[in-house]
Amino acid sequence: MDINKLSFLIQCDNQLNITKTFWYQPAYLISPYQKKFANLFTPDDGERISQLTKQACSLREILLCDDSFELVSPQVNVNLCMMAMDDQVLVCGMNPSLLPTDEAVFFVKDLLFQFMNVIRSSGTVLLTENEKMVRTQFEQIQQLNNNLVNMQREVKKSNSKLNQLNRDLNNRLVKDALTGLVSRYQYRAEIELAIKEEPEKQGIFTFIDVDNFKQINDTYGHGAGDEFLKTFARRLNQLPFDNLITMRIAGDEFGLYIHGYDSAGQEEIDDIWQSIYKMVLKEPITFEEITINVFCSAGMSVYGKDTRDVYDLIEYADFAMYEAKNAGKNMFRVFDMDLYKGKRTTML
Repeated sequence: MDINKLSFLIQCDNQLNITKTFWYQPAYLISPYQKKFANLFTPDDGERISQLTKQACSLREILLCDDSFELVSPQVNVNLCMMAMDDQVLVCGMNPSLLPTDEAVFFVKDLLFQFMNVIRSSGTVLLTENEKMVRTQFEQIQQLNNNLVNMQREVKKSNSKLNQLNRDLNNRLVKDALTGLVSRYQYRAEIELAIKEEPEKQGIFTFIDVDNFKQINDTYGHGAGDEFLKTFARRLNQLPFDNLITMRIAGDEFGLYIHGYDSAGQEEIDDIWQSIYKMVLKEPITFEEITINVFCSAGMSVYGKDTRDVYDLIEYADFAMYEAKNAGKNMFRVFDMDLYKGKRTTML
């Protein structure tokens, strides 16, 4: 995981119960079952965040915190910016190591402060009824951050070694370094491009998690685990579907997106799982006299039926995948909106 890209924008009530997740990356940072914001952090830092929330609610000011707070998983420090409005608290967090210089840190802090002021001046309706506007504004800040980093690199182009590192970095943003699949930073853009070409069509997103992958690493070592993942990825790439986008989301998590269906129903979903079983799971993976059986859990959601939002499409498939895990693994589940709403209601 590239921890430098870790960031989020979350809305909580004054008891730090999560009420909305406008943005978070990487995609697995926050589980759909997560209820308490403070539980994302170590116990001591969770208590500090609770005190910071009380201060924000009491003062009605934007609090930019220079201190770092440690997440439980992954173990990464983040800086927080917090603002209270009525009975809600908006929290923005990011890994400060994303910014290479003190000037960059000052620039981004000023941007965050202005961003929070825009939200406050727009009224509470922005937080409760216009989620897309908040997401758009936050993505604009992310783009400004990226532009700033790129500008810093352009100044140092005379250093040939740094230029080579920049080229390597650009390649990694498009393709995953280990598997060659579309990377975690690019797959949303690839999906959106496929949808844009045929917006009236439907598509199926499949969220795949390799079962018991930690056991492979523990038994045979991380080198063997990497070889396993590379072979698994090659098999995914060979699936017989037109317009197939194969991606590595993180670690042992992969994704497939197929766009262009007039109507994506159970028959099309079953066809995807049968193809995965025959071409990816049926035969064990063998290398250097090691033979490993292949199992995975998968969740599927349908663009054009379950949602027309790519972020929700991925979250819904992720939710369905966890349902498959909980049902015993090595199977798939199709996203069920009633089940999803029921569990979200239970969490809140």
